[in-house]
Amino acid sequence: MKHLSYSILAAVFVAIFAVGANGQSYKIKQKISMAGQTFESTTYVKGQRKRSERSGIMGIGGDVADIEQCDLKQYVKVNDKKKLYFIEPFDNSIPVAPTPRQTPAKTANNVTKGGTVTMTTTAVDTGERKQVNGFTARRVKTSISSEASPDACTKQTMKIETDGWYIDLPESVCPVNIGRELPEYERPTGCRDKFIVKSNGNARKGFALSETMTFTQGGQSFTQTTETVEVSKAALDQALFEAPASYKSVNDSNDLYGRPDFAEMMKAAEESEKTGRSASTTVSPTTQSPVPTGAKKPGMIRIGVIQPSNRSGESVSTEGLQSFLIRQLTAENVEAVPLSSVSDASSLACDYIVTTEISKLKQSTAGKIGGFLGKATGTSIGGSSPFDAQVDYVMTRSSDSKVVIKNKAAKKADGPVDKAAEAVFEMAASALISLAK
Repeated sequence: MKHLSYSILAAVFVAIFAVGANGQSYKIKQKISMAGQTFESTTYVKGQRKRSERSGIMGIGGDVADIEQCDLKQYVKVNDKKKLYFIEPFDNSIPVAPTPRQTPAKTANNVTKGGTVTMTTTAVDTGERKQVNGFTARRVKTSISSEASPDACTKQTMKIETDGWYIDLPESVCPVNIGRELPEYERPTGCRDKFIVKSNGNARKGFALSETMTFTQGGQSFTQTTETVEVSKAALDQALFEAPASYKSVNDSNDLYGRPDFAEMMKAAEESEKTGRSASTTVSPTTQSPVPTGAKKPGMIRIGVIQPSNRSGESVSTEGLQSFLIRQLTAENVEAVPLSSVSDASSLACDYIVTTEISKLKQSTAGKIGGFLGKATGTSIGGSSPFDAQVDYVMTRSSDSKVVIKNKAAKKADGPVDKAAEAVFEMAASALISLAK
């Protein structure tokens, strides 16, 4: 799911799961499965503090613990391996904003005022009860859906359906004040919507002993399941809920995390496809090749691929295009690996480094005319709308930074926009792999 999806989900989760704090101590172990991956989560609770540790998924996140310090009104992220921590104050005073205009209008800074996106949550207690680990558990079903006004910039609908068994475990989750409206969200195209949260039903959830959550957006969906392995009272050291004084503070939480394991991500996507589920990571339907990891084999030529930059003004997944280019560059005695920066090329034994920039990704005049006629007649004209797409690419030698090739690939390609971008990246890959060989 794209950046917008994460923004919506974060706000929704805060609104739904916020409960009061307490003074007891607990240790909770759970197993969570998502997109073909299974990882473990351990939560420690003591008074107004909570620490969450996870085994990591798709190669990231396993070294970072999340701490909620309700008494200090702040979140703390800690990486014990890197001896780093990041502090972020609570943002729990979301203002209620006036209803936006119904007709889009350009503001002084060229941002288009869109419409409203209403997030509706419904919670129903089924009345079912059962005994689990000495607790009385109740079954609650919830749903979250989004509905956009006709003038809204956000057109995709989103729905989250949850079915789970919950108990009144005194878990420390800091209360958050949520207003009727969430902050405006501005799309990369410069269009801005307002988000409104509504609630139906007053069923109480509590702590989830078991839960199945299904996310659906834009025709794609995936399911996350949670299973509790252990719930116990425990005497906990206060140091678990603090950032050690010897650790270094960082200004960006991304500094705590390592690079994603793309091989694991592609493996998870393949497993998800086999079971009929759609993984959250966008994967091209073309033949999949595993991303090489570890030491380079003798005789192999290795190309490091930096995540593309995008100055086209069109919203497209640059992470997805990086993965696509890696697959296109992997054949015979040539393999490609993802790079987070040029400095990583040496440690990964790369022979070449490829950087790319999406310089043009624009719907062609013919496509726009077809779209206008389709709206006027109420029919679909011409199928996928063509795009004028162009990618500028450079390949340098890792050993001496000498430019091997600097060129561009351009063509008129059928949409949707991600497929149009992939078309020019495929052209670039053909030229790059020929030179590498």
